[in-house]
Amino acid sequence: MSEKMMYGASLKGFRSVLAEKLVELGARYANMVVVDAETGTATNILDFKAAYPDRYVTTGIAEQAALSFASSLSRAGKIPVTPLFSCFMARRACDQIYIQIGYSKANVKMIGCYSGITTPNTGATHQSINDIAIMRSMPNIVVVETADPGELGRALEAAMAYRGPVFIRMIRGDIAKYDVQCVPDNQRFDLFKSTRLRDGKDISLVASGLMVPRALEAADILGKKGISAEVINCTAIKPVDRETIVESAGKTGRVVTCENNNIYGGVGSAVAECLSQYCPVPMRFVGIEDVYGWSGDLADLFEMYGLTTEKILEKADELLKS
Repeated sequence: MSEKMMYGASLKGFRSVLAEKLVELGARYANMVVVDAETGTATNILDFKAAYPDRYVTTGIAEQAALSFASSLSRAGKIPVTPLFSCFMARRACDQIYIQIGYSKANVKMIGCYSGITTPNTGATHQSINDIAIMRSMPNIVVVETADPGELGRALEAAMAYRGPVFIRMIRGDIAKYDVQCVPDNQRFDLFKSTRLRDGKDISLVASGLMVPRALEAADILGKKGISAEVINCTAIKPVDRETIVESAGKTGRVVTCENNNIYGGVGSAVAECLSQYCPVPMRFVGIEDVYGWSGDLADLFEMYGLTTEKILEKADELLKS
């Protein structure tokens, strides 16, 4: 069977797991409703529509309406799931999320698809590089990001079991070189916990999402130089897992954060806010440095914005020499 493609990109990985897990959860939760805004083809959620046509609703190209409708569904005892483009959900529907979902603690599960620099040909309009900052600024909303498709599946299960608003950040998922499993299959997922993927004593690499495999690669390279790097998969972005972050920083005394997001207000900011209070250590930040997105080949964009293993090594070297 040929690989399923959409707009020239593979639908395997994250989007494949999203499709399969939504159908599976739909069978488990009779009150689950998927709310779309005409992005179902690109996000690969139409299998849910086929399986449960009476529990799939599209509001047209109107993310504000989609989130408002989702909040209303939650008040009626439903569990609405909104797999929408992250850029339009976080920016265009910001007020609806803030008031109708966050303020009222509505039981809505928001899935921010196409986050960060993973939409190569759409440029600044679709590259959602500040969704973490927007979402973590809203009270009552849990913010998580997973490192691989398997962990995404477990995150979806955990989000459905939790009563309250959750924002799960996910990438498009057709990044061939780093389309690898980072998290063990038997790893239990907790919305409020991050995980240590590798022990180390000289420096901590705290990474989220697609930067996790790059952090692991950087740790391998550092290891060959006799430097022991600890790698933390920072899934729990809000509330940040203070215990895991502080324990790691206290042991190594140096931290590099790595994220597919603007470094202002993102994962690096969350970790810095935590450590400045509970374990001040020297830090460096790898991420998008306060600029808008461009269109281009993904490999070129990652290089352009410094979302690379080489950039992690560069920042680590700065700390190790200081």
